[in-house]
Amino acid sequence: MADPLRTYIGPIQRILPLKKNQVLVFGSNTQGRHGKGSAKIASDYCGAKYGQAEGLQGQSWAIITKDLTVQKHPSRTKEQIVQQIEKLYQFAFNRPDLEFIVSYSGIGRNLNHYSPKDMGTMFYCAGSIPKNITFEEEFAKLVK
Repeated sequence: MADPLRTYIGPIQRILPLKKNQVLVFGSNTQGRHGKGSAKIASDYCGAKYGQAEGLQGQSWAIITKDLTVQKHPSRTKEQIVQQIEKLYQFAFNRPDLEFIVSYSGIGRNLNHYSPKDMGTMFYCAGSIPKNITFEEEFAKLVK
């Protein structure tokens, strides 16, 4: 039996400011425009850099889930997003000193036009979840 997932009680704003060892994981776009949702929170409070689409930025980690140049939604495939999550997991495995707090919620809508259930499935399909990944309580129920 797998270990239970680490969780927090949302919304993400409740855990701000982050502790020194915490990193906010948020959905980004290919252009790195962090103007809405958890990307804006990452930009305003966690060091996300405007114009940087993916990876570690201050106390944040961006996964590309949207392409602003594509008019059809969702604009990124599930496979592309899973590849982004795999990069996060690989980095997290190599940095056990950090806690990665995933900003997705189990309720509501996502700016990338995928449902919370779809996103939960993508986090599950990305492989073995590192022990230092923390999910919002309701979202964790969808990571299967």
